[in-house]
Amino acid sequence: MRFIVLLLSLLLFQYSNAQEITAVVLDANTRQPVPYATIQYGPNQGVITNDEGRFSLINSRHNIENITISSLGYSSVTLEVKEIKNEIIYLPTSNIELKNVFLTNKNLTGREIIKKAKDNVNNNYNFDLSHKKFFFRESNVNHVRRFDFLVEKSTFPELDQDLMRRISENIPKYNDSYKEVLGDFYGNYEKQKIQVIKAANLHNPQSTEGLTELTDKLERILKDNIKEDSFLRIKSGILGVKMDAEELELGKKEEKKITAEERTEEQIEKDRLQTQKNLKTSTTNRVGKLMKSMFWNEGIQLDIFSKSNKYNFNVEGYTQMGNDMVYVISFEPKRGADFKGKMYVNTMDYGIHRIDYVNMKPLKQFRLLGISTADDIYRGKMTFSKNEATGKYNPVYIERETGESFGINRPLTIIERNKNVKGKRKQNELDMNIKINVGQVNKLQLVIYESSAIGAMDYSSQLASAPFEYETFKVYNPEFWKGYNIIEPNAAIKAFTALESNDKLY
Repeated sequence: MRFIVLLLSLLLFQYSNAQEITAVVLDANTRQPVPYATIQYGPNQGVITNDEGRFSLINSRHNIENITISSLGYSSVTLEVKEIKNEIIYLPTSNIELKNVFLTNKNLTGREIIKKAKDNVNNNYNFDLSHKKFFFRESNVNHVRRFDFLVEKSTFPELDQDLMRRISENIPKYNDSYKEVLGDFYGNYEKQKIQVIKAANLHNPQSTEGLTELTDKLERILKDNIKEDSFLRIKSGILGVKMDAEELELGKKEEKKITAEERTEEQIEKDRLQTQKNLKTSTTNRVGKLMKSMFWNEGIQLDIFSKSNKYNFNVEGYTQMGNDMVYVISFEPKRGADFKGKMYVNTMDYGIHRIDYVNMKPLKQFRLLGISTADDIYRGKMTFSKNEATGKYNPVYIERETGESFGINRPLTIIERNKNVKGKRKQNELDMNIKINVGQVNKLQLVIYESSAIGAMDYSSQLASAPFEYETFKVYNPEFWKGYNIIEPNAAIKAFTALESNDKLY
């Protein structure tokens, strides 16, 4: 019996290894992770490492024997799957001798290389219809940096700094959520049909019960203290509104909310189907926007090509991308432009393998009367892989991160006045300062790991929608994507936990 148990254990161990390859790619010199490296296991088939250098690959689906790992600035490494041990792969940096680098008969400036790259877009990139396997992740993080009500004066009973402090403390300070979608993409850069295979929603229903209770108390204090023959004058700076007792009472009337326990099975199923529909629609919209925001298009936010005269381009040197040598070109604003970054351009055909960019200043900002807003984050990357058979470049990884900040720094005064008393009619007064600063960041990641050409008939025959597996979780579930090729979750996603237990919502 012990022999049989041992034998079964060994077989299960080997089977497990055959099913999934999991490893981290490190720089051979620095031992630091290599993010967004390409792990290729077949023609136009591959995954990428995440921002921590990790990847996983499902071997049983493809009978993978070898993988080739490549990244800008590193020599490519080809390994047999059975050689991968200890879940660590070291990638050596490339040593490039300039005499081996393809150069034209004259030294090109950065601007000249960029012009050639733009002129060769139609020849270099694949604009034909295709079928692509994709994995899409959307991350949303809301961060309350400050939320203070500072009471200077109050004659309303109970309406004091202690209540305001408790309201501030009960505001959720951090809220993160993630959507992950695996699916099929049909189309090109201009038109797409998306079919979702499987999706997960890491949902954080931040509890606001304590906050609701305190704000209800605030309203009750005002309601209990304002008399029928009185009104409230609410002022913030030079702005003010008047509210009668009847209006305050009317504001308290709300429709009865249906609790989770009161929902019928029919309502639950209806909500589930609506949530799936919304997720499918939002994924289609966001993937479409990413595909339409390629660097060569006019009118996009990233204007380094459409308004190249506003940027300085500098050739920093050369590096290696797989079998190709590429120029390393940095760019930065020259006259009021928004972005800085780097791009990697093939020395032979001027195809762009990758662009990394980040905004240098807020793209939009507004400040008036103590209220401020700013679109202060816009950064990302575009990575393309060259098909050696066709010579065309296809997208591999698209990332875009946007964020905005909102602030309030204003006084607030609430005065109760009597309608009938002549002269001095003030009865109660609250004077305080409101200081709020919040930020929101949205990150979209699109990984394309398989691609094949299709015809117009194949594209037209694809259904607009189809049922798919969908679940919402309150904690990260490592089992949900087991058996599928996705971009490995980073530490923040693995640590995701909502306020309650790890039960599914649906």
